[in-house]
This record gives sequence, C-alpha cells and structure tokens, in this order.
Amino acid sequence: MTKNPEIEADIAKTDDYAPREVLARYSADGTIVLKSCVPLSGVESNIVNYLEHWAQERPDRVFLAQRTPDRQWDTITYAGAWHRVQGIAQGLINAGHRDSQMIAILSPASIEHGLLMLAGMLIGAPIVPVSPAYSLIPEARPRLVDIARLIEPSFVFVQAEAPFAEALKLPELTSATLISAAGGAASTAIADWYDLTATDEVWQRRSTITGDTIAKILFTSGSTGKPKGVVNTQSMLCHAVSSTSLLVPESPDGTVYVDWMPWHHTMAGNAVLHGTLRGGGTLYLDDGKPMPGAFEKTIENLRDGRPTVLQTVPATYSLLANAMERDDDFRIAFFSRMERLIYAGASLPMDVWHKMQALAVKTRGKEIDFGSALGTTETGPGITVTHWASKGQGELGLPVAGAEIKLLPVEDKYEIRVRGPNVTPGYFGQPELTRAAFDEEGFYRTGDLVDLVDKTNPAMGLRFAGRLSENFKLSSGSWVATGELRLAILEACSPFVSELVLAGVDQDDIRALIWPQAGKDYSDAKVFAETIQCITSRLSEFNRAHNGATHRIAAFRILLDPPSMGAGEITDKGNVNQRSILANRSTLVDELYAPTQHSAVFLIPS
Repeated sequence: MTKNPEIEADIAKTDDYAPREVLARYSADGTIVLKSCVPLSGVESNIVNYLEHWAQERPDRVFLAQRTPDRQWDTITYAGAWHRVQGIAQGLINAGHRDSQMIAILSPASIEHGLLMLAGMLIGAPIVPVSPAYSLIPEARPRLVDIARLIEPSFVFVQAEAPFAEALKLPELTSATLISAAGGAASTAIADWYDLTATDEVWQRRSTITGDTIAKILFTSGSTGKPKGVVNTQSMLCHAVSSTSLLVPESPDGTVYVDWMPWHHTMAGNAVLHGTLRGGGTLYLDDGKPMPGAFEKTIENLRDGRPTVLQTVPATYSLLANAMERDDDFRIAFFSRMERLIYAGASLPMDVWHKMQALAVKTRGKEIDFGSALGTTETGPGITVTHWASKGQGELGLPVAGAEIKLLPVEDKYEIRVRGPNVTPGYFGQPELTRAAFDEEGFYRTGDLVDLVDKTNPAMGLRFAGRLSENFKLSSGSWVATGELRLAILEACSPFVSELVLAGVDQDDIRALIWPQAGKDYSDAKVFAETIQCITSRLSEFNRAHNGATHRIAAFRILLDPPSMGAGEITDKGNVNQRSILANRSTLVDELYAPTQHSAVFLIPS
C-alpha cells in the first residue's frame, strides 16, 4: 500500500517508547512486586508552573478551544490564559477567599472552568469539580447534597445560572459566593476578574504552596458504592503527569487533543488537561460524545482539531470506524496528524481494532499505534501503561515511572495494588475509608484483578481480569471472573447487547440480565423475537467455544428499563454497578433461577 502524500508530512515518529522491561521481585507466597526501570524525573512543584512556562515560551500557542453557540471556535492562548488566571486569583481574594476554602464547579469542562481551576491552584484554593448530572438530574441530586455537606464550599461556579437554578437552591450551597461565565442576578461574572492586577497577596499565597497542598478533590464515580472525595495534592498531580510521559512518545510541538470526557473524572481532568499543559499543547473541548444524536458534533470537532493523540473509551472507536468507512474526507482529516490512539475503561473489541487498522493503512500506508492503561481516581490516574504498540486484547501495560505495583495471587489471577508519589494520601474527611484503602505496606488497594500476559515473562505486561468485588463463587466453589467474562460476552454478542450483568452467587450456573442494542423498538414483537434469536445464537456459539461452568451462560432475560443513577445502579460515567443492580432487581434474579422456567427467561441450548 502506498502512503498518502496528503498527510505523510504531518505524521510524527512514534517509535521512541521506553524499553519493554520491568524490575520484578518475587515472594515465597506468590506475591510479585513490579517497578518501572525508568526513573521518575523532571517533576514540577505546581501544575500552574507549566502554564507560566509556556506563556513565556509559546505565548501565541492556543491552549484551550471551545465551541460558541454559532459553532465557531473560541480560543485562548497560553499568554492569555496566564494573564486571566492571575486576575481570577486576585478576584477570588477580593471576593473574600481565605486559606483553603473549597471552590465547587458544577458545570462541564469549559475555558472558564479551566481558568478558575488553575487560578485556584495558583493560590492554594482546592477545586472540586462535581458531576453536572448530580445538579441537573433530580434523582441524582442527593449525591450533590452529600458532597456539599462534606466539602462545605465557599465558592460555587456554574457556566450559566439557569440550568443549575434548582441545584443552587439547596441549603448546602446557598451561603456560597456564586460565580458564572456570563454573570447574572445571583452571580459574579468571572470575566470581571480577567484584567485585575495580581497583588503581593497572590504571590505570597503561591509561595506557601507545598507538595501536600490540596489542588483538587475528585469524587469517585460510585461504581463500588457512594462517591468518595479523593484528595489530589500538588505533588500527586505533578508526579502523575510526568510518570506516563516518560514512557510514551510526546509530540515535540505539544500534543493536540480533541476530548469530550468530563473534567470531574481523573482521565480527562488530570491526564488530558495536565498532559496538554506539560507539553505546551492544545486541547479542543469536544461538545459531542459517543452516543446517538451527539456523535455528529464529535466528528465535526475531530475534523477541525485534527488531534495528534486521541484518548477515549472503546465505544468511540467503533463509532469512528463506521463514520470513516462512510466518509473519506473525514478519514483523511482524522489520520492527518494522528500519532497514537489510546483507550481505557474497557477492553477494545478485536473487530474494532482490525477495522481501525485497515482504515489507518488505507490512509497513511501503515498501522496506527494503539495504547491502553490502568488508572484510578486515587492514582491521578496512572498505574500502568502500554509503552509499546498494543494489540488490544485487554492489555494494560507495565507500571508507570515511579510507581510500584504489588500482585497478590487470587485463584489464577492477581489483585493489583499500587504505591508511589502519584497515589492519593486518602479520602477527604473520611479517615476510616482512608485506612481501609491501604494495606500494611502502604499499597493502595485498587480492587482490580489482572493477569500476566506471559506467566514466565512479566515484561510482556498485564491484562485486565475484572473487579475483585464483583467476582463470585458458584455452588461448586469455583470462582467466576465477572469482569473478564462480561467483556468476552459483550464482544461475542456485539452489536446486539449494549450492557449486561451476571448472576450466579451460590448457583449451579451463570445467568445474565441483558440490555439489548439501543435504538430499536422492542415493543414490536418481531423486533424483540429477532433480538432474542440473535443473542441466543451468539451465546450458544460462545458456550461451544468455552468449557467449564465458570465460562458459560446458561440463560438470560432482557431488561428494557435503563439502570437508575438515583438508585446507584449506574455511575455518572455510564458504568453499571453490578452489585446494586442485582440487589435492586433481586426478584428478576430469582425468576432467572426459578424451578419452573419463567416466560421472560431464555435458556441457551447446550
């Protein structure tokens, strides 16, 4: 295949990865401790230092870009951002901010959101980005109440007053000073502070910031219970942004991102935003997302932004492949500067990997590098990363620079724990949860299970194997690796199954509650029957390829009502909470295993 001359000049080299090697220490009890061979170096003392540096070195480079209502791009340069951040810091002080009073941000990512976040870091004011869903969805508002009671914010920022009006009436928020992008009846416009001159108090407060100063509090998604406030110190964040960057190639002119993921999550709010700052790159805020009715905006934004790195969830790549197969111009624009595709949060289906590679070869004459990682809110987010061209299949890579990971045997898998300077000191205001989160050697208990890609050679890396808390035993005493099995079934039943939950605690076999493919009218008896037939056929084929009760599905039933965020069945990331669903829908689970087959339960032919 010849290379496309239209884009060849824009393709950067991506072969200067850190060596695929690791330091391994084995214990007699089967525990393995792994550590990167690359020393952690070049760590800043404050994330804001990157902004100040690039304001001097690349003053006219665009730092952040967002869409205006008429679909134009509103941008701010590094020099412009540094000027405004200083003014906002002074505005906060003038408005009465003292010591370490919290600033809650209720609205999504925006230029104003980013400037306020950096201004808070400049003067030691902890920023607390909160999922907008907790304000905008009434059934989820109790979570906002819990968060507000815990952090007691003195300032609250919203992009605009009107959408958040009901949330702002909560007694826990009414005493806070309200800031908004445009200003309003109850709020101060953040733009009123942009041109304020920073006084000595700004610089004095900056000088008192240490590595232990709280930069942010990020709340966990709630996939394992109520959201917890993870303390993100300056030291933690600065070590985290360096720990991965030392292992994977960086664009010499700074990474260009087009990103839809929310900043109240560590992947976007830390890895992407801070990664942009570290390299002096550009971040286009994508106002789309990988779902029907919104993905068209993502395509438009990718076409304009032409990122060098894309970091997103696996579902996005399936949608992208389909879009590029239909639109050659978009395909050429997408690959024009692309160096690396990164996925996290789930396994990348191999059919999607092959489709993306075929499109890459067609466009650029060679395959594109894929990468993956394992991270948590508590690790800022890095634990492991693939510092090589990954082939998918659940690869998680090796430890990031500066971190140690401990692998404790659990049946034929390993529980993974991590220790290092990028790990949180604990949960804000919840010392008992903090104590429970760390073992006697100071390793953070992630709750994730992994496996070695090659049992004889740990340098080949790790593979995801599910969540420890979700695994269960059948009546035979055999463990079911729930996460691993769930991902395998989703891939085998694609596109007919959008999500599923596995049941079988103390039962003879595994059965599933299944949400079918979105966008179809299941009230139509013919459509419903065809869906049942397709899923049954795929599961039957899956069972034939897998021996043993812990790898087979005996029966399933269809769920059409979506998981409830208010009931804790789904996180604000959109991930299902298996334990909550099984508890809340225990009657449906009982019917799955009723002695007389229930009419809504479909058995898989053996």
